[in-house]
Order: sequence, then C-alpha cells, then structure tokens
Amino acid sequence: MLGPAVTVPAVVLGIAVYAAPPGPARWGWVAVTVGLVAGAPVALVVALARAGVLESIDARPRRQRLWTLAALVAIEVAAVSVLALLGAPPLLFGLVASCVVGVVVMALVTPVVRASIHVAALAVPAGAFVHVAWPVSVALLAAAAVVGVARLTVRDHTPLEVTVGMVAGATTGLAAAAVLLPS
Repeated sequence: MLGPAVTVPAVVLGIAVYAAPPGPARWGWVAVTVGLVAGAPVALVVALARAGVLESIDARPRRQRLWTLAALVAIEVAAVSVLALLGAPPLLFGLVASCVVGVVVMALVTPVVRASIHVAALAVPAGAFVHVAWPVSVALLAAAAVVGVARLTVRDHTPLEVTVGMVAGATTGLAAAAVLLPS
C-alpha cells in the first residue's frame, strides 16, 4: 500500500501544491510536475511488470532493480530538464530536483546494499523539506519509519537495508536541497 508507486505520486503532488506559486498557472504547474515526475516513471514500472519484464512493481531481484533504477534516473532527469526549460518556479524545481538526486543516489547504492526504496521514497523529500517546512519533514520521516517497520515485518528487507534507505535518503535530500533550493 505504501510502496513507491503510491508514495512517489503523493509526495510529488504534495511538493507541487506546496511549491507552485498562487495564481492562474498554479494548477498547470501541479499537473505538469505530477505527470512528468511521477506519472511517467510509475507508468513505466507498471507497464514493465504487467508485461512480465519485472517480477513485480517492486523489482525485487537486484538485477531488475539496477536497470529499472537506471531507466527511472533517465526519465527523472528528462522530467526535471523539461521543468527547467518550461521555467518552473525555483522552489518547485529545487524540491523536485532534490528528489531526483535521491533516485540517482539509490541507483548508486543498490549494487552495494539493496536499500529500501520504499523508505527512501519518503526519506529523501523529508531531508529536502528541512530547509523549507520542518513539520513536513517530521511527518515524512514518521511515515518512512512506519514503512520501514512494515518492510521488516513482512521480511522484504533487513534492518541494514531499511536503515540505509532512511539515512542515505534523508541525507541526500538534505544535501541536495541545500544546493538546489533558492536562497
């Protein structure tokens, strides 16, 4: 229920609603951001799972995770590039780009540790939101902790994998946002 196919669109929607400036263009930015940054990647993963290319939308085997994450990195970088070309508001761009850096880091960590992407999908934006709205960070970290406990309970991850997802995710979001958010 709280896998990346659900949490990523919810988080991206929350980021877009929070960061898009008020006015007539607000909901246009929300729609474009959610479609590009969440819709396209989720559609790809669901299509690959339905076609039998992936074992499931969770891409459990490490080999499937590696090339799925590589494809997601490409899609996310393209999405952020389109947002930049469209002149996305700086706060919106910075928060979304920080999350994309998180996808890149998870792709780099995966060959070493099968970090929990379920946890990282919430921990990365939690780290980024420290800079703009710490109560949002607290809520996202609490949700990431609940997801982490659930992943341990169903034995889909080890404590190390959940911890790496949480720590690498939150640290990446925090550091990326420090660089990418407007002053």
